Amino acid sequence: MAAQPVGAYIRTQGVVAAILNAALNPAVSRLLNRGMEPVTLCAERGVLVDTFVTPVVLSLLVSLFVSAGVRRDLGKGRVEGVVRPSPETRLLARLPRAAWAMGAAIGCCAAPLAAGALICLFLLSGAAEIPFRRFALFKAAYTGALGYAATRWVILAVLPRAAGGAETR
Repeated sequence: MAAQPVGAYIRTQGVVAAILNAALNPAVSRLLNRGMEPVTLCAERGVLVDTFVTPVVLSLLVSLFVSAGVRRDLGKGRVEGVVRPSPETRLLARLPRAAWAMGAAIGCCAAPLAAGALICLFLLSGAAEIPFRRFALFKAAYTGALGYAATRWVILAVLPRAAGGAETR
């Protein structure tokens, strides 16, 4: 089997991460927040706290799994080791090398964005609380998108390093 081009590899891995995160994250929230219908913005187990924690944990886990997967797939010749230089790859090259630190950095940048979107959702609805189902839909959307984005960023950051640091061959 020939090595997969980087773009196709990113799409495949990203879609899998998006689907898994969009399905699992609302389910985990439901298990942790049983009987909390509707949900409030600010509370001990409020959705604002959930929305700050989720991107950090999600990005950390994605980074740990994807980093290992990229190295394994590169070693087995399943993915090309060529990443063309771009402003995105130059920025991602500045991320920490350790998978846990890379994931934490991505999550710490994503958390305020997700929380801002959640606050906008509450302001637009004009309510102090929203039905859990609406929050679950919001969470599925943003964790799916973040799962894809984090996967893409980790692949683009790890692949040149794992392929010997060369951006082109």
